[in-house]
Amino acid sequence: MDWASEIAAWVAVGFLAALGVVIILLILRGKDGGIDLQRLVSEDDGKASMSRFQFLIFTFVIGTGVLISVLENGRFPDVGSDIFGLLGISAAGYVGSKMAQKTARPPPEPGDG
Repeated sequence: MDWASEIAAWVAVGFLAALGVVIILLILRGKDGGIDLQRLVSEDDGKASMSRFQFLIFTFVIGTGVLISVLENGRFPDVGSDIFGLLGISAAGYVGSKMAQKTARPPPEPGDG
């Protein structure tokens, strides 16, 4: 790797690290102008959503696996189609649940809203 691409890689790593620190600080701040995680896996009515929770867990598990592989090998791993399939199934479950919720709700009455 030549020096220009190595510098660009370190700048990218530094930027992502700084972005991660800012996001963590905003999460720690919570409701006081930060990122509130209280309703991360809940629906609009406040009830927990299994599809959101599953999508969140699958994403973190796959992301952690990729991160560990990058740290151990020093390069981005070859992610198989089975991993993308699992993530796609989880995402499709989330989208399907949102579509089912939208079609199950009665249409608003004229004059509402």
